[in-house]
Amino acid sequence: MMISVAFMSYIFVTAFTPGPNNLMALTNAAKFGLRRGVTFSAGVFLGFLIDMSLCALLTTALYTSIPKIEPFMKGIGALYMLYLAFTVFRDKPKKEKTEKSFLNPSSMFTGTIMQLVNVKVIIYGITSMTAFVLPNAQSNGGIILGILLLSVVGFLGTCTWALFGSLFQSIFTKYHKQTNLIMALLLVYCALMVLK
Repeated sequence: MMISVAFMSYIFVTAFTPGPNNLMALTNAAKFGLRRGVTFSAGVFLGFLIDMSLCALLTTALYTSIPKIEPFMKGIGALYMLYLAFTVFRDKPKKEKTEKSFLNPSSMFTGTIMQLVNVKVIIYGITSMTAFVLPNAQSNGGIILGILLLSVVGFLGTCTWALFGSLFQSIFTKYHKQTNLIMALLLVYCALMVLK
C-alpha cells in the first residue's frame, strides 16, 4: 500500500482534532488520572480496529447504500453524543460521587462501544478506505496495514488528549463545573455537526 502525504495528513488531522473520543479521554484523565484515560483509550483502539475492519469489508456495499444508511447512523451517533454531553455536564469530581451510572465512562468497554455509534470514526473509516487504502492496496496485507495504521493513529490522538487532561487535572478538578460545561457544550457541538 502506498502511504501518501495526503493520506497521512488526513488521518492525523482527523485523529487529533476534537471529537467524542478525544473529549471523553480528556475528561476521564482529568477526573481519574492518566491510567483511566489510557484504559478508555485502549477501548477506543479496540473499537477502531473493529470499525476499520468492518469498513474495509463492507466499504463497497456501504458506499452504494449510504443515502439510506447515513441519516440513521447520524441520528444514533448524535443521540449518543448528547447522552455523553448530559453525563459529562452532571458529573461530579470523584470524591463527590454517590451514584452508579449504567456505563462507566472511563472503562475500556465504553471506549469500545462508543466507536460502534461514533459517526466521525465511521466516516473516517469509509473515507480512508475508499479514497486511500483500497485503491492503493496491492494485497490483503496492504488492507490490514491500512486498518492498523488508521487504528494506531486514532489511539495516539486519544492518548494525547488523555495526557493533556492528566497534566491539567488539578485545574480541571478545581473548576469542574466550568470544565464539565465546556466539555458538554463541545459534545453538543459535535452532535449538531453530525446532524448538519
